[in-house]
Amino acid sequence: MLVSHLGILAGLILVAIQIDQETQLTRIQIFSDATNARIQMHESMLGDNPAPIVMKSLTDPEALSLEELRVMDAYLLTAVNEARLRLVLAQEGLRVNSGEEENILFFYFGNPFAQAWWRQFTADGEDMSIEINAELDRIIRSAEGSDITLGFFRGLGERLNMQSTLAIE
Repeated sequence: MLVSHLGILAGLILVAIQIDQETQLTRIQIFSDATNARIQMHESMLGDNPAPIVMKSLTDPEALSLEELRVMDAYLLTAVNEARLRLVLAQEGLRVNSGEEENILFFYFGNPFAQAWWRQFTADGEDMSIEINAELDRIIRSAEGSDITLGFFRGLGERLNMQSTLAIE
């Protein structure tokens, strides 16, 4: 009788653990869905060809019009939301690739325009007491003062020019 009661109790404990895990996975799925909806909304603001605006933000950010600033806002909000989602998933033990969110943020925020945008974004009331936001802030601020993004594209251009010169010889 005692063994059967212990068996029932153990079964109930396992069911409670399973319900808790499923509840946590449901919360993660809801957060993921909401984040993806925000990403899609921001991506719709980018238009058909945001590349010229993105490059202008790297080379001549002072000349951006209000409409172009809105495109860049959507561009950077997309990056923030993607990184935020990856950080939450990593917190929950669902990390896809180690350190990928840092690479994403270094690429998007490794330039003076994006760093100024981040300072404005956080000054306008983003709650930095939330652990995920504090982690985003730490990563983004570690890229401050750099020009990684433009350096990447210039390096790529040089590499392509060097390869085409070698192919001609």
